[in-house]
Amino acid sequence: MNRLGLILKQSRGKQSRVQFARKLGLSYTFVRAMEHGLRFPSDKVLLEMAERLQVDPGDLLLAAYCDRSPQLADELTRRGVELPEEDREAIAREERAGETGEPAEEAPAAPAAEETRAPIARDDSIQVSRRF
Repeated sequence: MNRLGLILKQSRGKQSRVQFARKLGLSYTFVRAMEHGLRFPSDKVLLEMAERLQVDPGDLLLAAYCDRSPQLADELTRRGVELPEEDREAIAREERAGETGEPAEEAPAAPAAEETRAPIARDDSIQVSRRF
C-alpha cells in the first residue's frame, strides 16, 4: 500500500528514473526509495515535487502521510476524506515481479573505472575508520 510511490510511477510514465529524478531535482536513489515506500520526503520536498509535476500538492501530502501511518489512512477514510486511490493492480504487478525475480528497473551502470580495480588478495588487510 504505497500511494506516494504509485503517484510517482504514474507521473514518471515511460521516463527512466534517472530522467525523472533530474526533473524533480532529486537523486535517483531517493526517487527509487520513494517509489518503493522506503523513504518519505519532507513536506517542503513534497510541495516542490508537486509544483514540478504540476499535480495537486494535497494529493502528494495525503499519500505520503497515509503511507507513513496506515492508521491515519483508515481514520481519514472512516471520516469520509477522499484519499489518493491505491492501484491494487499495480501493487499486484510489483509483488509478482518480486516473486519471479524479474528486476523492476535496473540502477544506472557503474563507471568503468570501478571495474578495473584489482581484487583484494587474501592476506591484504583493510582498515576502516569511523567518525561520529
